[in-house]
Amino acid sequence: MVIAVCSLKGGTGKSTVALNLAGILSTRKRKVLLIDADPQGSIAQWQEDSEQEVPTILVEPQAVIHENIDKVRDQFDLVIIDAPPFRGEQVFSILSAADCWLIPVVPGITDVWSTRQMIQAYQLEKERRPEFEARLLISRVDRRTRLGREFRGYLQRMGVPIFKTEIAQRVAIGEAWLAGLTIDRYDPTSPSADDFKRLAQEVLQWVKLKG
Repeated sequence: MVIAVCSLKGGTGKSTVALNLAGILSTRKRKVLLIDADPQGSIAQWQEDSEQEVPTILVEPQAVIHENIDKVRDQFDLVIIDAPPFRGEQVFSILSAADCWLIPVVPGITDVWSTRQMIQAYQLEKERRPEFEARLLISRVDRRTRLGREFRGYLQRMGVPIFKTEIAQRVAIGEAWLAGLTIDRYDPTSPSADDFKRLAQEVLQWVKLKG
């Protein structure tokens, strides 16, 4: 199963979600490939500074993923693609290669507007491939704010499933990144690790239903 992690713009925690999700899933006796397809190369840079052995990371910044994905698909239980911001030929190559689309969204009115554009693109792809699925993930949320508490209600109007798990904005996630570790290795008992463990469980259930 191939999952693309993609959003319209930067700042959604997209690479953080892709990396930590892949890291946690790798601990559950699954072979996970994480493809860094974002020209910004955040995960590629993390890999250079990290001694963590899993997940397996492949850097592929070119717009040919749909041509190459079958070469690696059968070698792994799950492939996660960290996609660039949603624009250009490369993203459409990634969506063509993916079975599922995970869309991180940060609470904010501009993110609601951009998510609508993403959903339009998703609906077009689903017309072409009815089996293609997407889910929204509330990311970098601060539930101490009214917007953070009420944001799910805004997203529910869009008609796309939303993960029950929300990834909270916490210092530990940034610290783990700087340490060259995924959050489950850096601080396995932290609330941030718990967030990603719950997300990983939801993703596994999603993949199982599709499989």
